[in-house]
Amino acid sequence: LLSLLIIVIMIRKTSCLAAAATSNNDRIRGAILGSGISGSPAAATLLESSTKSLDVSVYEAGRGIGGRMSTRRIVDEGGNLLYQFDHGCQYISTPKTECFRKELEKWKERRWVEQWQGTFATISGPPSSKSSSSPNGEIQLYMEDPGKEKYVGYPSMNAICEHLLQTRSAEHSSTLSVSTGKQARAVQVHSKDQPPWQIYHNNELLGSYDWLIVTDRNSAQEARKDLADATVAEYKQVNKQVKSIKSITTMIAFEKRLPLPFDGITFDYNSNPAVMGEQFKSLGWAARDSSKPGRTKENDYWVLQSNPEEAARLLSEIQDASLPQIREVIRERMVSDFIESIPTLIAKSSGSDGMEEAKIPKIAHSIGPPLTAPFP
Repeated sequence: LLSLLIIVIMIRKTSCLAAAATSNNDRIRGAILGSGISGSPAAATLLESSTKSLDVSVYEAGRGIGGRMSTRRIVDEGGNLLYQFDHGCQYISTPKTECFRKELEKWKERRWVEQWQGTFATISGPPSSKSSSSPNGEIQLYMEDPGKEKYVGYPSMNAICEHLLQTRSAEHSSTLSVSTGKQARAVQVHSKDQPPWQIYHNNELLGSYDWLIVTDRNSAQEARKDLADATVAEYKQVNKQVKSIKSITTMIAFEKRLPLPFDGITFDYNSNPAVMGEQFKSLGWAARDSSKPGRTKENDYWVLQSNPEEAARLLSEIQDASLPQIREVIRERMVSDFIESIPTLIAKSSGSDGMEEAKIPKIAHSIGPPLTAPFP
């Protein structure tokens, strides 16, 4: 909702620039930074509702469309899909507004999303007031209400954004282009003779634009020197309401099905930080991505996401390492933490008081988070 509010503000703030802009053939050019769940609807809305001739360019820093809705695909030498990991947003839960409910219904009708009807559980420690450490038997596992809604992009999470970016304008002279791998940098031009925005990738000028729509909260932070002198005070004010937490992700595939009866597990770190940190270390969420509708079923593959506290601690610990080194440390740590947690999870799911020997299948593939250098 906040992302949608940001889009509305930016469209309103930039529309006055567009109305005053002068360009060849009266065409209006707009740049959108980000192809995620904010940028993609912004592009689709512009093309669907505009009565003017628009040239809309979407710039995505990542290798593929989706932003935090991204999907990582692993293929074999012949190009055949082996695994696909939703390494950002895991699912869309029950809509909290009627507006979003209507939008979600459209996506369901078009088969852009499907309901993820898996088995979900939360595992937590005893209340912290009872003890600072406890035996495994006091760890509790709660099964989630099977009626709770969870929707995922079909056949991948970023399919929602991909479909939105295939929108065609009713005004056939309008165009939409998408560029990936472009860490777009915006420069405001204070001249009546030029469009007010220029977009660069490194030192390469990508284009000049009448409108600029920024869809990521990081775009409004003080670290963005390219927007430091931009007249986007209202946008920055909205962003102050957003609080970010750190998270790290690892993806892992097994040759055979892992002996766990869950498709999603929440590790409730706050229930007892000492116990949960000792027993499950970095883990905050684990999802059997292969259980989602539309995914390949030949292998059992999972996405592991950390709890915020461990992410902050680990990233601080390895902050001076290179990006490949950071990625490898995270991969090793999270894979190890997940493998070590499996006997406890099996014991709790079976109602056993003791630890059961877990026959863990061989790991076929594992990969750390998709890291990129921070924006200058």
